[in-house]
Amino acid sequence: MMAAAPSIDILLATYNGARYLPALLASLAAQEGPAFRVLVRDDGSGDATPDILAAWAARHPGRVSLIPTDAPTGSAAGNFARLMQASDADYVLFADQDDIWRPSKVAATLDALQAAEARSGGPSRPALAFCDLALVDGDGRPLHASFRAFQGLDVVAGCRLERLLLNNVVTGCAMGVNRAALTTCGTLPDGVIMHDWWLALICAGLGTIQVMPDCLIEYRQHGGNVVGAKRSDPLNTLSRLGRLSALQDNITAYRHWLTTLCHQAEQFGNRYGAHLSADHRALVQAFAGLRRQGPLHRRLTALRYGFRLETPAQTLAFLARM
Repeated sequence: MMAAAPSIDILLATYNGARYLPALLASLAAQEGPAFRVLVRDDGSGDATPDILAAWAARHPGRVSLIPTDAPTGSAAGNFARLMQASDADYVLFADQDDIWRPSKVAATLDALQAAEARSGGPSRPALAFCDLALVDGDGRPLHASFRAFQGLDVVAGCRLERLLLNNVVTGCAMGVNRAALTTCGTLPDGVIMHDWWLALICAGLGTIQVMPDCLIEYRQHGGNVVGAKRSDPLNTLSRLGRLSALQDNITAYRHWLTTLCHQAEQFGNRYGAHLSADHRALVQAFAGLRRQGPLHRRLTALRYGFRLETPAQTLAFLARM
């Protein structure tokens, strides 16, 4: 007897996305490979987004489920959190309203997730897979062939837990996770910065992350991006270090951000510490404790545990502002 095909949900969180949404929906309809369902939740749009979604659902009966908006969450993370709670699929992918998926996106992500499960001991362990993205402008014109190259990301190293505590290299719209990751996640706790970052921490600490080499999304860059691409520029980072006034202007904001990161790490440790390896538990505890240390102690702890950013220049800026 043939095994049943795995169930796949694509979670689409929308808000005032009428300008770009039709292109995304067309790219989802053009996907090759396994069957999937699209779960959509709008967060209270004031434009034509709900009408576009309703018309699209009517054209694809049984493949689209519109989640009612009980009350707006006010954030992409909150909207995706509601969608995660509504999904019961074996595998889940995440879609932003303004991107364009290349035809093999769903099939390639499923293959990568199943390979990650096979490598790590099966579907009972959390698994995440994510692809690269091609950057395009608001009109879909190419800007750069690789988001990772544009940002100077070493995503393999960046997926280690000590690096993910400080900086997230997993782009939400590029990722998929298995059921074990969502079950382990449960309800997002207070203090989580973004749903994709939290899931990346879970899979780095308790499961596995599969880095996919191909660009499978056209990642639109425009004024409305919640999170966008920023070019890696070591010379600019170093020059800013040389300007004391600029450094002083940023230290307060930087330390506030570090406090936010430490709080997220503390929440992660509180929820999953008992299930982490001894080394991972020590990493999380050390990072969460940074906000209670003096500047010199913080820098020594960061060096000891490998809390660093993508490039030496970025790490130097991080250490200087601690």
